Amino acid sequence: MLNNKLTKTLGIKYPIIQGGMMWISNAELAANVSEAGGLG
Repeated sequence: MLNNKLTKTLGIKYPIIQGGMMWISNAELAANVSEAGGLG
């Protein structure tokens, strides 16, 4: 788990932003990223 300004501001564990994959992913991936502590 990372602890920096971005993760604290967004309230997430990992600064993984799934939006860049919107053309090749689906709602299931966004949900899994969010459930894992990333920003889906």
